[in-house]
Amino acid sequence: MSQDRSIWASLRRYLLTGIVVIAPVGLTAYVLWWIFARLDRILGQVFTVIGLRIPGLGLVALVAIVIGVGWLAQQAVGREAISLGKNWLKRFPLTRTIYTAASQIVEQIIGENRRLFRSCVLVEYPRPGIWAVGFLTSEASREVNDAAAEDALAIFLPTTPNPTSGYLIFVPRSQVVPLRMTVEEGFKLVVSAGAVTPESLTAAGVPVGRPGELPVDEL
Repeated sequence: MSQDRSIWASLRRYLLTGIVVIAPVGLTAYVLWWIFARLDRILGQVFTVIGLRIPGLGLVALVAIVIGVGWLAQQAVGREAISLGKNWLKRFPLTRTIYTAASQIVEQIIGENRRLFRSCVLVEYPRPGIWAVGFLTSEASREVNDAAAEDALAIFLPTTPNPTSGYLIFVPRSQVVPLRMTVEEGFKLVVSAGAVTPESLTAAGVPVGRPGELPVDEL
C-alpha cells in the first residue's frame, strides 16, 4: 500500500514538474501560432481582393506585432499594462509558479540583467555534507571579508520551484565548487526540483571541479 502511494506521489511530482517546464514554451508557441494563422488568413483575403499574393505575409505581420509589443513595453502605458497582467497571473498558484519561473529563465537568457548571475556553483548548505546549487553574483565587499577574516564570494541560493526567492550567503572562496552547467541550465534544474538534469552535467560526469577553482573572468 505504501509503495502504491509512493508511485502515485512520484507520478504527481513528475506531472507538476513537466507542466512547469513545458507550459511556458508550449503556451508561447501556441499563442504565436494562433496569431500567425489568423493574420495570414485575414491579410491573405485582403490582398487577394486587391489582386496581390504575398506568401508568408502573416509571419511578417507577426514579427511586426512582436516588435510593437516590445516597444510598447518600454513605454509608461505599456509598463502599467504589463504590471496589471503580472498581478493577475500571480493571483493563482499554478500560473504564478509557471510565470515567475519562466520570466526568471528568460531574464537570464536575454534580459538586461542576464549577467547578474555569473556562474552556477555548489556550496555545502545548510550543513557540511549537504550540497546546494547556487549562483555566483560577485566577490564579497571588503567589510564582509574583513569581518569573516577570509576571501568570500556572494552566492545566491534559490528556492524550488520558484527561483525568484532565496537566500544570499557569503562563502569562503576555497569552499565554492564550480559547475560546468550554464546559469540557464542551473535554473532549469532548480525549477524542476532536480527532474531536469542538464546535458552538460550528465555528459561530463562528477566531480565537475574543485573548491575555489573559479575562472578569473567569472569574478
